[in-house]
Amino acid sequence: MFRATEIHLYKLYVEREQAFHLLTKVGQMKNVNLINCSSNAFHEHDYYKQLKRCDDIYNKIGEIKNLLHLYNKQIHYCPNYEVFIQNIIITDDQAVKIEQELTHKVQFILNQQANLQSIMEQRDKLGEEIAVLQHCKDFIYKFSGIQLGYIVGCLNTIDSHKFNRIVFRISKENGIVKFENLNNQRTLFTLVFALGKHENLKNKLLKICEAFNVSIIQVPEESKVENKILELENDIANLDIVISTTKQEIDQQLDFFSDIQAEKLLNLDEIYDHGYCSYICELKIILDIISATYYHLTFFEAKSQFLIGQIWCEQRDIEEIKSFGVQVEIMQDINENLYEPPSLMKTNAFTYIFQELVNTYGIPRFDEINPGIFTIITFPFLFGMMFGDIGHGVVLTIFGFYLLIFGQRVLKRIKLENSSDYLAYADFQSLYQCRYLLTLMGLFATYCGFIYNDFFSISLEYKLEKFQLGFDGKWSMSESHLTVMNSFKMKTAIIVGVTQMVFGILLKGWNCLYQRKYIDFFFNFLPELAFMLSTFGYMSFLIILKWLTNYNNNQEPPSIITTLLNMVFTLGGIKGTEMYPYQVYYQSILIRVAIYCPIIMLLKPEVLRIKRKLFNQRNQQIVYNELVEQEHGQVDLVKEEKHQLFGKLVERRTIKEEKHFDYSEVYIESLIECIEFVLGAVSNTASYLRLWALSLAHSQLSEVFFKMSLEPQLQTGSIAGICLTFMIYALATFGVLMCMDTLECFLHSLRLHWVEFQSKFYKGDGHSFQRFNYLQFLDQKFQFSTRM
Repeated sequence: MFRATEIHLYKLYVEREQAFHLLTKVGQMKNVNLINCSSNAFHEHDYYKQLKRCDDIYNKIGEIKNLLHLYNKQIHYCPNYEVFIQNIIITDDQAVKIEQELTHKVQFILNQQANLQSIMEQRDKLGEEIAVLQHCKDFIYKFSGIQLGYIVGCLNTIDSHKFNRIVFRISKENGIVKFENLNNQRTLFTLVFALGKHENLKNKLLKICEAFNVSIIQVPEESKVENKILELENDIANLDIVISTTKQEIDQQLDFFSDIQAEKLLNLDEIYDHGYCSYICELKIILDIISATYYHLTFFEAKSQFLIGQIWCEQRDIEEIKSFGVQVEIMQDINENLYEPPSLMKTNAFTYIFQELVNTYGIPRFDEINPGIFTIITFPFLFGMMFGDIGHGVVLTIFGFYLLIFGQRVLKRIKLENSSDYLAYADFQSLYQCRYLLTLMGLFATYCGFIYNDFFSISLEYKLEKFQLGFDGKWSMSESHLTVMNSFKMKTAIIVGVTQMVFGILLKGWNCLYQRKYIDFFFNFLPELAFMLSTFGYMSFLIILKWLTNYNNNQEPPSIITTLLNMVFTLGGIKGTEMYPYQVYYQSILIRVAIYCPIIMLLKPEVLRIKRKLFNQRNQQIVYNELVEQEHGQVDLVKEEKHQLFGKLVERRTIKEEKHFDYSEVYIESLIECIEFVLGAVSNTASYLRLWALSLAHSQLSEVFFKMSLEPQLQTGSIAGICLTFMIYALATFGVLMCMDTLECFLHSLRLHWVEFQSKFYKGDGHSFQRFNYLQFLDQKFQFSTRM
């Protein structure tokens, strides 16, 4: 983790028939990066048709999932991809088999569903007809002696009001409609109109019924009504049998897709440990793996019967690929200097989250020091300086230990009980990945709380056997308590900030030596280190020296700010007594070092120019020596022929130069870099004062919450008041300090690492190692298809 893992570029030659099998094996490895070296467009590749087929299968799987949700079938999603992948075997013809199986079953289910819908509509019509006949018995047949016409049927409930108005207008008050609700959607109506008065009235009313798409039912004679009702009830009973049988067939097919394909009943632990899931989810995962394999096969360049690909990996991974039983030729004849290797950072459960903090800013280059390993300690320590409180730190530590001990169980339960797809990175999973970071943040906050002697804004009286840990609790009773604490926290923030920045500059020098950039080492690293140590490093030295010096009551302690200002304006001079022997002499040396360092940094472009000039002269001398050797062999060369021969030798000789080299750009870049470092040293040092400011804000907020809520009730001794105000105090502490202030301190600690620390040595413009790994694809909810 200190630097990116050493990897190499390899070229693979594999037969077409064995390419799919090879990639299914490689997909279960962890550290292989496939490079897209295909010269064809994506839609022109040979494996594009297979990806189109996978798209069609995805659509069929989506149809089945919609049917499962429609029939309220529970879907058991895979809770453990890693175990599931280890227990399956993928073949290149498996997509065809899945497609055939899904096509047959989906078509059967859709046909059965269409039949069921048709039968249920027929049954509803029979039910409506029975309701009409019952209505006729109770209403129409009572007026058999009156010359009236009747139209009886059913219409949609939402159309009843409009239907009534139109009938009233068309019939000119000679037609009356009576409604009776059957259910929320259908309404039975009886349209009564006068016979003989208007000859075409019935035809008009029938046309209105046709326009509203109503179901008109012919009313039989009164003597035949009972027989008709019995006949209809028998038909409904037969249809109910058919409906029940059809539903059972649909349920059997859907249960086949929703049930877990296991030989015995399983408990939750067995389901998780073996990665069991519904059959439709198995097909989805297998299809994801197949489509991912086909998609990465498009990275290979097709040559007759072979596929040619390139991969980045370690040497041991190549040996593992050779052991797969696939006929593959592996060559390392590629000039790796033409490519910038991706950065492979190997992490574990502990270091993962700290590396993610670095990667959020930028991916490290393959040959530069990775800040992630130092972030493990520095990040929670800076957070603890801002969040320092024993009580708050203990609460945060307990929450971190809860995630460490019970987080895996909670995550397992969420994966087994939640009904959403792809649960590996649920909300709790993101929090669970931060468990080690939260624990360290809590521990460092507790440690700094002991140093500040702050426990929920209360100072404690504690002493160890031989020394006092942190501030004495008696300081809290002093009027100068806040002044002393602010002075201590401010100076501590400066010392910590300067130490971290100097360490960053040292890492820059380490990078220069490792990358063999000796000009940067002498004209960037050394001047930057000397400038930082001679200015702010010296200020930190004076702070520590002042702390260690015992001043008498009659002796006033010197001001460090005044000392530094006098050092700058008088080139090392001081006013008053010296803090240590020969202070003026050493300060005069330090201030001159601070002045000369930027000048040395500005000499870098001139050194590059001289180096380039000597480099070109050396190469021209080599070419000239070759010309002299050829002159000895050809004595009769004319002067013009000599010039032509010299030009050819220069063109033929390979001179390693940069493609673009502009001296003006180099000078401007060096000037900007020099100014940025000098001004940045001042601003970055001042930026570390946020450690003091946020610590002050945290302690003052905690004190305000305590004194404004809980302290008055403790003084009065009211139990009811204590209980009530404690709830208010606890809610305010949790919401403001444990949530908002935790996030604020986290973000400021992140900024100090990204800007003040990493800017000293870290470029962060590399590109990450893209692992071809099935488990990672499934966890990231990634679907490979032709729509990419």
